[in-house]
Amino acid sequence: MARHSFATQAMLQNVPLQAISEMLGHTSLNTTQIYLKSLPSTVLDDYNERIVMI
Repeated sequence: MARHSFATQAMLQNVPLQAISEMLGHTSLNTTQIYLKSLPSTVLDDYNERIVMI
């Protein structure tokens, strides 16, 4: 639960998915994405839009 919360909070702070994945020690972005699948799609859409702008 703590890892999921960390990944979610990092994402909400505009941390790139690759960086979140590295901080969690994942070798694959797919593993990190599992932590974020339970989020509402609107949250993920907003995140993706902000990352593209950076």
